[in-house]
Amino acid sequence: MDFFEQQDSARRNTTYLIVLFAMAVIALTAVMYVPVYLLDFHITGGALKTEMVMVNGRYMTTETLDYFQWKLVGFSLLVTALVVGLGSYYKVSQLGEGGSSVALELGGVEVDARSEDPLRRRLYNVVEEMSLASGLAVPLVYVLPDEVGINAFAAGYTINDAAVAVTQGALEALTRDELQAVIAHEFSHILNGDMRLNIRLIGVVHGILLISIAGRGMLEMIWRGGSRRSSKNGGPALLAIGAVGLLLAVGGWLGVMFGRMIKSAVSRQREYLADAAAVQFTRNPAGLAGALKKIAAHQAGSGLFSPHAEEVSHMCFGAVSSRFTMTMTGWFESHPPLEERIRRWDPGYDASQLDAIRAQLERGQARAGLAMAGAPMSGAAGGATPEGAMMMAAAWAGASPSSSGASLGMQSQSSGGGNDWSGQSRELSYAVGAEEIVDLIGNPSPERLVYCSSLLGELPRPIMEARSDVMGASALVFALLMDESEEGRRPQIELLHRQTSETMLREVRRLWEHVAALDAEFRLPLVDLLFPTLRRMTPEQYRTFREVVGAMIYADQRVTLFEFVVQKVLMHRLEVALGRPGRRATQFVAMRAMLPELQLLLSALVIMGHDHVSEARAAFDAGCGALPPTFARELHFQEGAVNLQQVGAVLDRFALASLQIKRHVINAAAFCVLGDGRVRVEEVEMLRAVCDVLDLPLPPLVPEATRRV
Repeated sequence: MDFFEQQDSARRNTTYLIVLFAMAVIALTAVMYVPVYLLDFHITGGALKTEMVMVNGRYMTTETLDYFQWKLVGFSLLVTALVVGLGSYYKVSQLGEGGSSVALELGGVEVDARSEDPLRRRLYNVVEEMSLASGLAVPLVYVLPDEVGINAFAAGYTINDAAVAVTQGALEALTRDELQAVIAHEFSHILNGDMRLNIRLIGVVHGILLISIAGRGMLEMIWRGGSRRSSKNGGPALLAIGAVGLLLAVGGWLGVMFGRMIKSAVSRQREYLADAAAVQFTRNPAGLAGALKKIAAHQAGSGLFSPHAEEVSHMCFGAVSSRFTMTMTGWFESHPPLEERIRRWDPGYDASQLDAIRAQLERGQARAGLAMAGAPMSGAAGGATPEGAMMMAAAWAGASPSSSGASLGMQSQSSGGGNDWSGQSRELSYAVGAEEIVDLIGNPSPERLVYCSSLLGELPRPIMEARSDVMGASALVFALLMDESEEGRRPQIELLHRQTSETMLREVRRLWEHVAALDAEFRLPLVDLLFPTLRRMTPEQYRTFREVVGAMIYADQRVTLFEFVVQKVLMHRLEVALGRPGRRATQFVAMRAMLPELQLLLSALVIMGHDHVSEARAAFDAGCGALPPTFARELHFQEGAVNLQQVGAVLDRFALASLQIKRHVINAAAFCVLGDGRVRVEEVEMLRAVCDVLDLPLPPLVPEATRRV
């Protein structure tokens, strides 16, 4: 599937949503006009209009009640738009923390690798593996412990504040393959840009439902207050309020219908696409079909009992059943018919199969077979003792602000054209060509899933245990940034001693022994694994963490490519997840206006990856060749020193560009890096950093062979 096309489709659906929202407001205005008119009639006696009528062949003037008044129409429209608009804005703001706020609203409990429940640990392992294979930051993981139905959803504004939630019923009923298919389905919603649209849908539906809530509130007030008032002291007023409340309740019911129509119009086709993407990812249609069959056989189906179930029905894996939806026709369902979804992946499906599945669910074979079908592939060991708040406070004790404004400088080229990039020691061969990189974005594959599962299985146990608490995850980042030489590590250790604590320093030293032994291909996946834990930092912890990371990078007076990549990737993700500046609108839509930035970025990429100017120039020309000729002829290779601070600023600007510009940037960058077939580890890491800052999920490139240079 084309990632960029799906993102454009999601944006078109947003426009479609706005149109449907406007139509719903107009329709509700017509309903609201009736109570507004009755209220006006009760207060003023109603407006009169003069008409000319013919009586016995003669025209005469007469006065009648004016049932249609433009001023009341305008007032009704204003009230409806305010109620629905403010209600929608309030709901979206309430969910401002991203996917976690949606999961918590439904009673979700966060899960991490420390969980002692094997079902929850299996879920976390599956999410980790699929995140790495997708090129996504690992989302927060939640379980809905009170929900016995089989369901799941992904929520968030961006790929960096996403959360995945699974019901307890799904954990207990599904095998590992089936759970993997469900998670792959939800990941496709993350990759296709559906999450932000889904949260907007929650806001729209909530705003529309407010009219019904207001009507029910007025009726409840009449019911409670009527017995305390005599008919002489307010009977007519209570009757009028009751009539208005009844009409509002009816209007609200129509609003519910409008809301479901909107969700159906926007969501149904996206569910088919998500199913197809899940099968493409796992290459296991039986897993997806099996999960859908178990929903059909399960006593609770995919139903949710949360009072907020209706709000999130459009973002769930299965249709959310309720007494209301049971009475609705297929026109109002946010999901395709369950049987139709099953038959797409199992053409031989027959309803009689459900009896055996139902018996299996009653025997609880999914839980009983956990050891065989659900053993964690990553080898992660649960049971790491979580550090308490006192330990965390002690670990950060003594941290003080440090200057992070030093320039991100790179060593200048010598007159002979050579570079001395620290840490560049290996070249790798990849089974992917430069022309395939754009197509890989947002398109994970089973091969990459196996590769990432293997990487996780090879990570040492102390690293896997430390990744699950904030102090351990922070210490792992610091350990990744430690210099290879003892001379380079000395100022970094002194800095940690000054700015953190003895506890943190001991943890860094302990973990560094394991981190230093890792092959280079493990480094960025490890950073990905740490992200959900680092998201739990308090604002004060994050400020200190950011300062220490910056100070460690500059402690030896030079910045390696890997240090730049770690800082850029981590800080971009954490700023989006914790500070939320990542929701800024697109600011650059004209490619020509950004050619100077593109020229600097491509020049930096080729200088980083080549030892001689002639080789760098050839790689630059290859990158330009991937661009439209009108743009390529205006780009010129910049020889000389390249400043990483400038590169970082350029990436930040490209992050605000349109998808079409981003596509051109990544395509050209891929040819600069992969065009000559000789690729250094640091080049691939830099390409990954470019994609991450541009919020383009690039799955890991699987190396074919490794050789020393």
